[in-house]
Amino acid sequence: MSWENTTRRDALRAGGAAVVAGFAGCVGGTGGSSDEGDASGSNGTSTSTPTEPTDVSVILNWKPNATQAGYFVADRNGFYEEEGLNVELVPGQGGGFAAKQVGLGNQDIGLGTGVALLQARNRDLDIRSFAGAQDSNAAIYTVEEQFGGELTEPAELAGKRVAVVAESAKTMTYLEMLLKQEGIREDVELVNVGVEQQTSNLLSGNVDAAVGIFSDSLGLEDKGYNASMLWLANYTPAIGRTVFAQPGYASENPDVIRGFLRATARGWAWASNNPEGAMDRMVEARPSLSKSREIGLLKMKYTAKNLVLTDTVREHGWGYQRADAWEQVVSSLTEGGVVDGDISAEDVWTNEYLDTEASFVGDYAAKVSTDYDLPV
Repeated sequence: MSWENTTRRDALRAGGAAVVAGFAGCVGGTGGSSDEGDASGSNGTSTSTPTEPTDVSVILNWKPNATQAGYFVADRNGFYEEEGLNVELVPGQGGGFAAKQVGLGNQDIGLGTGVALLQARNRDLDIRSFAGAQDSNAAIYTVEEQFGGELTEPAELAGKRVAVVAESAKTMTYLEMLLKQEGIREDVELVNVGVEQQTSNLLSGNVDAAVGIFSDSLGLEDKGYNASMLWLANYTPAIGRTVFAQPGYASENPDVIRGFLRATARGWAWASNNPEGAMDRMVEARPSLSKSREIGLLKMKYTAKNLVLTDTVREHGWGYQRADAWEQVVSSLTEGGVVDGDISAEDVWTNEYLDTEASFVGDYAAKVSTDYDLPV
């Protein structure tokens, strides 16, 4: 399905048309056969494909990039189509924006962090997480040339200037929590910068470190800098990228949610086992990514190995969400004044729509190999 032919939610599409313009068709593109990379040649489900596929709009957490590879593989390899879904992947402007659009009913499904979801619920937007797609990718990073050495622990940030994007609910929230926890909040100057301007401010000497995601540090290493980073999730409770929707939409369209999750798990398995091929799918969907193919491939491998194939996934399957993790995050954010105390952790997530008996969901870890050599 070409995005230009979509008439649903025209108002939002009009605002994002300039970003979406490079996209190719959403389902059944030039991405090869659907069972490519599937040892069984099947998605392992008994779902019957309806004659007319169901249109589903999915707003991404950001512009198309390699950390979203599983969705684009599922799209272009026809995995969504085999589940009876006609999926449109819509570029986003951050997890908070995606949560708002889903909460307002402008999009069916969205991608964003636990923080974005909780803050949306704080604004009376009824959305719920139906899968934990990836661990948190938030990181504090720097280069030795500016920091005066390697960043090895949070205490070293005392007396430093750190670039932040105030509009980023995820990174700003986790950083504030970390600095307060370390007792150095008053000793760190937070410098608000524009979106995607953290690294330029770091390299120009305006700040000593910056908050972004893991790929920022990888990009600096790739350019020859001596980069180092700290994972925020190693120091504060965090919920990474989730798949969310309105509970009402899910109850009315259970097969859509289940099918989308099954196909996405299959897409990530294929991407993990075929990173070069997955990068081809990304470039097909957004040709401009060819200019940064090598760093994109590195981001994809890092995501597949460290953020998608987690210990929780090895134990319970793809997308599984842990009650204790959500309770910790809700408690921490409530104590920090980020969200109201009225939010109940058990109301914001569910594993009900995860088909753990389906191939590529419950047995995801057994079907995936991520034996890559990575620099970090």
